Amino acid sequence: MCKVIVVANQKGGVAKTSTVRNLAYSLAEMGKRVLAVDFDPQYNLTTSFGVLQNQIEHSTASLIMNLVDEEELPEKGEYIQKIGSVDLIPSEGNLTVTESNLVGMPDRNDYLTHLLEPLQEYYDFIIVDTNPALGALTINALTAGDEVIIPVDPELFALTGLKTLLNAIYKIKKKPNPKIKVTGILFTKCSMRTNLYQRTYRQVQESFRMVPIFHSQIPYTVKVGDANSYGMSVMELDKSSPAALAYMELAKEVLASD
Repeated sequence: MCKVIVVANQKGGVAKTSTVRNLAYSLAEMGKRVLAVDFDPQYNLTTSFGVLQNQIEHSTASLIMNLVDEEELPEKGEYIQKIGSVDLIPSEGNLTVTESNLVGMPDRNDYLTHLLEPLQEYYDFIIVDTNPALGALTINALTAGDEVIIPVDPELFALTGLKTLLNAIYKIKKKPNPKIKVTGILFTKCSMRTNLYQRTYRQVQESFRMVPIFHSQIPYTVKVGDANSYGMSVMELDKSSPAALAYMELAKEVLASD
């Protein structure tokens, strides 16, 4: 059975995209069939796979508009790009236009669900990258998801918006998506010996006692950014790096949560 995992936090700069990229690769290395979905108008996930905007014929933006306009979708082989061991549905900048077109639709929160449902028979995991906002795109993703991973950067404003996001998830769980759950909060960009990290970790623990926190924590390293810039996962760049090992441990935790 396919599991749809949404990686979300309306705060920017918390490594949502890096988490999707590296978790997808790690799960694929474990023999799982994985589809990564870029649902962010900034299309950083698409870039991190090495896909240029002029190489995209179909994107999440155009596919959602097909559904809005009640047009047939292209064959999946025409819009799913195979990047090594991971499949990708890319994004492009005009996803912002698509989002504005959703606002007036009566079923505006269901379009990503309609896009992903026919694909689930082909994958073990579908992992969705979201934009840093709690608008129509993120709500669509949460409505389509089975689980949510919330990356948190342990810095001064780490808790900003976290309560709002969790409240939105709990509302969606009541209706329209009772199956959704928060798999856990994932600490990223961690410098674990610093007072700031330790203080932030305690604050999250104390403020959100009912929310699981992943044992895996992603250390701060430039290798993650370097890998993204080369269109690679950090494991492909340096499989022995602490970040690569941490993402592999995260993948094991995700599998254990089944």
